[in-house]
Amino acid sequence: MSSAAFAHGHGWAVRIPYYYPYYGYYPYYVYPLYPPPPVVLERHYVQPAPQPPQYRYEERQELSQAQVIPPQPARPEPRMERITLSAQELFGFDEATLRSSQPRLDQIADLMIRNPQIERVRITGYTDRIGTASYNLRLSQRRADAVKRYLIGKGVDGKRLAAAGKGKADPVVQCSDKKMADLIKCLAPNRRVEVEQITVERRVR
Repeated sequence: MSSAAFAHGHGWAVRIPYYYPYYGYYPYYVYPLYPPPPVVLERHYVQPAPQPPQYRYEERQELSQAQVIPPQPARPEPRMERITLSAQELFGFDEATLRSSQPRLDQIADLMIRNPQIERVRITGYTDRIGTASYNLRLSQRRADAVKRYLIGKGVDGKRLAAAGKGKADPVVQCSDKKMADLIKCLAPNRRVEVEQITVERRVR
């Protein structure tokens, strides 16, 4: 046996020959009797940090503006009120004079003054069928003009009013009474002036 083995400490010492020119001995190398314990490596999984969201250029501009301009509170929707007015003024037989109290015409005048967007309102006069066609046409015009003058007197610009007479056209009732007094009374709804229907919307708080 070229090397000597003997117990040395807790392991085995083995003499291994080395050939050195100037040394006449063999160095000792001690090897452990048991293998060293295994090295345990612990691995911990680290959750990667979330990536920031990616935005397009337009989206970045909108986000920057949203950060600079604070959001405005939503305004409540305005409440709208619809107003519809019309008038039908009746006249006595063979007359074109208005009564002194005209609350409905007063409302129309006030509505037109407060709403300048109403550009033109038609006023149409009528008569009953008693009398000639030419006379009734003139009488119906006088009745329409009487209503127009009343509205102008309340402050309405006359350029916004158009008055026209249609005589005995478009009767409301048909009567066949034999006696003149009864016929005149029955035809009373036809002796009228109509102010066309006016509809406006106004904001209500």
